[in-house]
Amino acid sequence: MEQNKTSKYFKYAIGEIILVVIGILIALSINTWNENNKSEKEASFQLSKLRDNLKADKLQLKNAIASDSLYVDNLLFCIKVLSNEIVAPRDEFLNRFQYISSLINFDPTRGTFEGLISSGKIELISNQNLLDDLFSYYNASVYSAWDSAAKDYSRNVIMPYILGFDHISNATNETEGQYFTQFDLSKFSVPSKTIDDYKNNLFILNALRQKIQLLEGQKAAYIELLKVIDSLINNIDTELK
Repeated sequence: MEQNKTSKYFKYAIGEIILVVIGILIALSINTWNENNKSEKEASFQLSKLRDNLKADKLQLKNAIASDSLYVDNLLFCIKVLSNEIVAPRDEFLNRFQYISSLINFDPTRGTFEGLISSGKIELISNQNLLDDLFSYYNASVYSAWDSAAKDYSRNVIMPYILGFDHISNATNETEGQYFTQFDLSKFSVPSKTIDDYKNNLFILNALRQKIQLLEGQKAAYIELLKVIDSLINNIDTELK
């Protein structure tokens, strides 16, 4: 009789232990599910932010490409004037020639990506191919090399020479003009250069051609980068589905 009671108590105790273990396992499972669900939501949120950053970069790049085309068109016009292919008034020539010192720069939106790295949340992106592509995009060097080359050539080669060659143009844009002093260049003792002076200056001719090539190289790099951005946006969209 006593033995039966002991056996029943032992079975009851085992049953209680099993229930407790099952309860713990269920709780752990629920907790794991909650953590995974939270991670998935955070990953989706961060991917959406990355996609928004890339869309902003895409718009910036398109504007930069349009500016590259505008600058090249104006400088090619100057080349045609100086090579006697077309005739243009001096004012129109100088208005277009000023693009020789203009700069274009692409600066990708890095906030979200750098935030993911610094916080360790970059591990939320489980797609390794996508992660590799993101690292490659944010560490790209081809377009930045063209940006640096154009900036260095314009600031360190072209502008120092131009400042000693001819008077710089007044701000002519209506918006700019209201903020800047307009100078009467005819009152200076140093006369302005004629178009013939520009035609007979080898530095000017070479500088125009070199700047055009730098802008064209920059534009080509931007166009290729646009393709990378489109691919990244498509891959992120796939991850978010």
